[in-house]
Amino acid sequence: REWLLTAITHTGKQPQALEEEGGSEPTSYHNTFSAIPADKTWRPLCNHKPVMDGPQMALVTGPEGEEIHCDQYGRVKVRFPWDRCSKNDEHSSAWLRVAQGWAGGQYGFMALPRIGHEVIVSFLDGDPDQPIITGRTYHATNTPPYALPEHKTRTTLKTKTHKGEGSNELRFEDEAGEEQIYVHAQKDLDLLTENNRTEVIKNDSHLTVENNRFSHTKGNSHHTVDGEKREQTGKDHSLNVTGTLHLKAGTAWLSNSGTELHIKAGQKAVIEAGAEITLKAGGSFVKIDPSGVAMGGASIKMNAGGAPGKGSGQKVQVPEMPGLVTAAGGSVAPEALAEVSQRASAQPKAIVAHRLKQARMNRTAIVEQCQQKPDGTCPLGNCPCGKNQTA
Repeated sequence: REWLLTAITHTGKQPQALEEEGGSEPTSYHNTFSAIPADKTWRPLCNHKPVMDGPQMALVTGPEGEEIHCDQYGRVKVRFPWDRCSKNDEHSSAWLRVAQGWAGGQYGFMALPRIGHEVIVSFLDGDPDQPIITGRTYHATNTPPYALPEHKTRTTLKTKTHKGEGSNELRFEDEAGEEQIYVHAQKDLDLLTENNRTEVIKNDSHLTVENNRFSHTKGNSHHTVDGEKREQTGKDHSLNVTGTLHLKAGTAWLSNSGTELHIKAGQKAVIEAGAEITLKAGGSFVKIDPSGVAMGGASIKMNAGGAPGKGSGQKVQVPEMPGLVTAAGGSVAPEALAEVSQRASAQPKAIVAHRLKQARMNRTAIVEQCQQKPDGTCPLGNCPCGKNQTA
């Protein structure tokens, strides 16, 4: 009958190899074996795979000179304290997945551990071939953002500028009487609201812009102040209304111009007062009231030559448009935010200074009064020169 050896153990002795310490025993050999009939199917027992007893601590590694090292899946590499063979570089281990607070298809939470961070590595079902980073810890080198326990009431999300100085931060302070939400952007802060935005401030609101500020409302803008309103402009102030401008003062409208006040109407100008109108220049004046018209001055001329004075005219500056807000991935946000075509390219053209001076000396109009076209028509609704009364 044929047999199949399943195991064999060899045992042998050669005392002579020990020379004088070997004694007089002879060389011997024997073996033991196990066998089964050859016609029986035999399966050897499987060796148990090693099992990790629990999580381990490790340090995130990467290339020299880098602060963040990952692949396209957000995996990182680590080095365990017991590993004395590998180096603190990008070859220290295989890629390890990182557990995140929320992970979905193109959405969720993402915060990569950086080189030098201490992490907690767990193993799925104790399998050493399935490591995953499940946590992170502070230690003596990597300390918390704020000293503890002095600031134990603070909950913060604070980042660090990559290869630079600075940070972005979202902080919550829960100390009684000092509750606060603090937001800090190291450079830009972009906010995008796809629909309505409502903001209620139950006390004061302060806004300081150290450079320029741009605002664009495509629809209507309503602003109500129940108390007092004050405005101060350090330089020029331009107000451009393409429709009708209505101003109403409940008690008095007081205006003071340091050098000149010029009011011009394309067709008619009406100044109406219930009791009195006074025009005063130097020592001369014209006063109109219910008793009549009174004029006073060094001399009063009626149809005796002279010419009316001229004002400087308005030079309203068109406001610049606000900058664009970009959505995730660098693409331009929806058109409701702003259009590039409406930017500051609509600035008014400045009139050459020497032409203004020449027109003033010659007492000529900057724009010709007659706007008659070559075909004989006048583009003005009311022809000022009277050449084309049919226009």
